[in-house]
Amino acid sequence: MFEPFLTQPEIIKVDKQCKLRVSLHETTADFSLLQVMDGHIGEFIVVSVAPTELSIMVRLHPFLCVNVESSSSEPVGAESVSRSVGQGWRLFSSLGVSPSMCAQELKRGVSITLSFDQFVHFSLEGGSQWEMVPLEKDNRLFHGPKALLEARALVARGVNYELSSEQLLLNISELEKVRGKLIKFGESVSVLGQARLSDEVQDLSAQLMKKKQWLSRQYHHSVERLNWQTSANHGQKHDLQSRQLEYYRLLSTTATNEMVQQLIKDEE
Repeated sequence: MFEPFLTQPEIIKVDKQCKLRVSLHETTADFSLLQVMDGHIGEFIVVSVAPTELSIMVRLHPFLCVNVESSSSEPVGAESVSRSVGQGWRLFSSLGVSPSMCAQELKRGVSITLSFDQFVHFSLEGGSQWEMVPLEKDNRLFHGPKALLEARALVARGVNYELSSEQLLLNISELEKVRGKLIKFGESVSVLGQARLSDEVQDLSAQLMKKKQWLSRQYHHSVERLNWQTSANHGQKHDLQSRQLEYYRLLSTTATNEMVQQLIKDEE
């Protein structure tokens, strides 16, 4: 089973008026998160529960930190994970969600509200791009080869027309990484011997390539447009108008050209 590199366990104490906030270190670049998305980024295990305080063992990816913050509100309408002493859960990014969106949420901080009696009830703030998976239900990596899971999730991801140039470049990098893994997986002897699996690998690879081409066009389109107030083909229109004016100059009489030049000088 894939086990990401996590920090040494840390015991933190939380009372009933607190919540946890997992956030990204300010010095961490978005591209570094591509390595984090390969697995869970944190592990939380309940160590002890008292009437007014509980202890939790936390292991996080080195890019991340966890802070205990005061909270005066109880979680409302949020799906929760209930754990007892010795039980825990892992924090995963949701399948099919763009890494840039997950990164933006981590920069703001992923808030984990909790309440406890005999059990501890954890819940994420509504609309979070992350999900909590109980340890005993962490079967994500056993639903098929990892390369296929990542490729399927990336192909199924919806198209976002509002991405910035940086986010487009991040998505292209993620796509290249996933497609590289898929190609390497497809070249293995065990896959080549299974026609159906090999066909699926080729089909996914082709779809990823088409998606990369589309993202590349969007990226070049975004960086080449110098003025967002003009259309994308503004330069082409300008060239066409310049050629038309040159043809008019060649076809008109010398006297007309001189009159035009004189009018321009008068305007200056």
